Amino acid sequence: MHPLVRGFLDLLYPPRCEACGRLGAAPICAECRSEIEFVEPPVCRVCGEPFDPLAKAAPTCPRCRSGRRPFARARAAAYYTGPLVQAVYRFKYHGQMVLGAPLGGLMCEALERGLAAELEVENVDVVCPVPLHPSRLRERGFNQSALLAEEVAEAVARPVKRLLDRVRPTLPQVELPPASRRANVRDAFAPRLQEEIAGQRVLLIDDLFTTGATLVECARVLRRAEAAEVRLFTLARPLPQWRRPGADLRAAAANQ
Repeated sequence: MHPLVRGFLDLLYPPRCEACGRLGAAPICAECRSEIEFVEPPVCRVCGEPFDPLAKAAPTCPRCRSGRRPFARARAAAYYTGPLVQAVYRFKYHGQMVLGAPLGGLMCEALERGLAAELEVENVDVVCPVPLHPSRLRERGFNQSALLAEEVAEAVARPVKRLLDRVRPTLPQVELPPASRRANVRDAFAPRLQEEIAGQRVLLIDDLFTTGATLVECARVLRRAEAAEVRLFTLARPLPQWRRPGADLRAAAANQ
């Protein structure tokens, strides 16, 4: 865009932080950026569920100990709280594609700081975003997971490939209770070309890991298509139960 045109638009629509609304050129201002909290160890070595550092815990969480997962390991860069909630909302639902670079940058920073070292991204073959159904893609105009995947792929020097199609429209997971999310995405994905998947170590990218239902279904489809391994990397995940308001009161009541 010509600088004069950009200057005129900035006068009409002054740039603002997409998280707090303060005037400024950066999509996420320095103050909001400083409030974003990265997920740090200790975490479950498989799914990345954060553990209370003051509590004794096994290296894997009860859910990962109780059954085999279709993915090798999963990690998230930051907690879905504070300014990140508004930024992700603006990114996904208000078409603020300008947030793709700074949000993807958070994922890259987590890798650089070794917070997701167990993903061993240096050993993956391909980076794959979770796909949107064509109807949702037309509605939104872009796939937020694909923009994040491009940032991560550039940082780890691996190609981005669309290995999956979303073949069945689903309800937004955020609108469903956790117990219904798995059924909502069952059989919603299909491999594009099995020959591009077979034998590949895939880094699967999405914006959020909540119950993990969407990512687990995608990983299952990739493994059925003979992917050698699937690793999950997301921008954010919710605060664990022990970090949420009232956690101390609940723990005290349970111990009475």
